Amino acid sequence: MNKTSKFIKDKLGNILTEKQHTAAELERNVGILFSLKIVINVLYALMFFQVFLILPRMDDPELKMHTLPEIFSIHSEGLVVIIVGLLMLTTYWIQFNKQLGNLVRSSPLHGALAILQMISLMMYLYFFRIDIESEGMVFALQMESVFLALAGFIGAINWYYAKKNKLTSKNINEEEKKSIMFSILPEPLAASFSLPFAAVSQLAWTLSFLIIIPLSYVLKKMGKKNFNNS
Repeated sequence: MNKTSKFIKDKLGNILTEKQHTAAELERNVGILFSLKIVINVLYALMFFQVFLILPRMDDPELKMHTLPEIFSIHSEGLVVIIVGLLMLTTYWIQFNKQLGNLVRSSPLHGALAILQMISLMMYLYFFRIDIESEGMVFALQMESVFLALAGFIGAINWYYAKKNKLTSKNINEEEKKSIMFSILPEPLAASFSLPFAAVSQLAWTLSFLIIIPLSYVLKKMGKKNFNNS
C-alpha cells in the first residue's frame, strides 16, 4: 500500500512540476497572479451578492405577520441552508486569500486550476439556488456536495503545485505551508461526508456539515505531528 501511495505521489509530482522558465515568462507569471487575485475576488463578491438574492421573499399581502421572527419562521429551514452556504463561501474565500497571500507569482496551470475551482463553486451556487427553490431536492443537495468537495480538492492540489514549483515567497516557512495544506482539507472532506445524507433530508444534509468541527481539530493535530516527524 505504501509503495502504491509513493508511486501515485511521484507520478502526480512529475505532472505538477514545471520546467525552468525564462525571465520573460517569470514576469508574465507575476502578471497572472495579479490578474487572478482581482478576477477571483470579483467573482466571490458576485457570488455573495447572489446568495442574498436567493433569500426567500417575505410575501404577506394580508399583513398578518408583524415581526421578523414571524416572517423568518416560515422559511426557517431555507434560511439555515442559506447561512451554511454563506459560511462555506466565506471559508473558501478566506482559504483563497491565504493561499495566494504568500505567492510571488502564478503560472498558466496554477491560474487554470484556480479558475476551475471558481467554476466548481459557481456550480455549487447554481444547485444551491435549485435546492432553495425546490425546498430540498435530493439531486440538488447531492450536486452541492459534489461541487463543494471538488472545489476544495482542487484548491489542495493547487497549493501542492504552488509549493512544489516554488511559487511561494521566502517569508513562509515549511510549517506554515503544511499548516495551510491541512487547513484546506476539512471542507471538501465534510462535503464528501454529507453526500449520502442528501437522500435523508435537507436538514440532515445541512447538519452533517458539523463534521467540519472534529475534522478541523484532527487535521490540525495531524499537520503538527507531520511537521514534527519530518
